[in-house]
Amino acid sequence: MKGDAGKWAERQVQVWLDAESKANAAFAFHRFPDARAARGALASQPSDHLTVHRGEVTFLETKETAELRRLPKSKISQWGTLLKFHWAGARVLVIVHRSEFQDWVVLQGIDLFPAGDTPTSFLLLDRPTYLTADQALSEMYA
Repeated sequence: MKGDAGKWAERQVQVWLDAESKANAAFAFHRFPDARAARGALASQPSDHLTVHRGEVTFLETKETAELRRLPKSKISQWGTLLKFHWAGARVLVIVHRSEFQDWVVLQGIDLFPAGDTPTSFLLLDRPTYLTADQALSEMYA
């Protein structure tokens, strides 16, 4: 089902966030409500999660793609909102599960918001890859 695309990836991220929050007093997160699931009753949210780690605020979005090379900007419908938070000093991470390759890639602000450019897609090939969401998130929140 198309509506379920990415739900598995979101669950993998949620499991890591739950465990990290329980194990680390310097880490907290909030899951924003799913506006799509609310069928228009809620406004679009800036990301899937808001995290705070050692005082650093991060907007964390989870995506899934079958593509090897690029994640289309259209898959990040809240890109403009995330850009404003990036400009205001928040960290923005998009963790991408590449389902055809069974790996994970993380896009950071520099990848998502290149200076003076509004990209149509985001390159996934030049980023480190991880076998699990746990590995990717542990690296991002080290």
